[in-house]
Amino acid sequence: MKKLILICAAALAAAPLFGWGRQGHYTVAKIAEDHLTKTTKAALDKYLEGESIIIYASYADEHKNDMIQDYGFVGEDGLQKRAYPHTFEADLTFRPTRVLNDNGRYVKNCLVFVEQYTRELQEGAKDMDPKERFEKIVMLVHWLGDMHCPMHIRYYPVDMEIGHQNVIFKGEPYRYHTYWDTDCITARYPWSFSDLAKICDICSKEEIDEICEGDVWDWAEQCARDSYPVHQMKEGDKITAKIIDSHLPLVRQQLRNGGYRLAHTLNMIFDAKYAKKWSKK
Repeated sequence: MKKLILICAAALAAAPLFGWGRQGHYTVAKIAEDHLTKTTKAALDKYLEGESIIIYASYADEHKNDMIQDYGFVGEDGLQKRAYPHTFEADLTFRPTRVLNDNGRYVKNCLVFVEQYTRELQEGAKDMDPKERFEKIVMLVHWLGDMHCPMHIRYYPVDMEIGHQNVIFKGEPYRYHTYWDTDCITARYPWSFSDLAKICDICSKEEIDEICEGDVWDWAEQCARDSYPVHQMKEGDKITAKIIDSHLPLVRQQLRNGGYRLAHTLNMIFDAKYAKKWSKK
């Protein structure tokens, strides 16, 4: 496991960014870590060999080629469908797509795997092969961040590009997806991820419980509904200071919600008392 950490650290300088950049993913993980129960922390300390979940928040991006998932079907093009799923689809009523195979159409859907890995870890984390368990934990840490990034949502069938258009940012053509990966955060929040986590983590226990109500499909629906307005930027549109400022409330909300829901997911997996108490609400 220690070798994995060294590999991850060595890759940080050169690896491309996907979804939230490192600051966003680390912020989500930091918020989550601050809301883990003692029982969950002890389990993660054991399974991650003493390392924080923050260390692994961007691990999946740094090792993208090792995190390919088998989608279990052959598409219309005759090819076996395998991918690194870190986005999801929603329809125009904002309901998330719940499948990987839509009558032969390949649906890049991390939500299916979030649900699957959560269930598998709940049912048998103790008995899992250590490598498999490690991968499922770090993927959940990553996916719960990614699904809250506004440009990780495809609106079927009208907007499937997840921000691939070029906008004008700082006077130059700039990929809109890349802006949402990192620049929407760093343009106004140039501090450390822990500082940003402190700024975002402002909710009461009652508010956190409300944010965590439902399941991954309910959370995805909220993400899709709240993120839809920022998908209206067109090729060549200019990102002004005013537009950046208008995005900041959504940025803070999504980082905060991702952190709370990640903590909730891990607590539901590794703390039976937490899960039992939550089931009675």
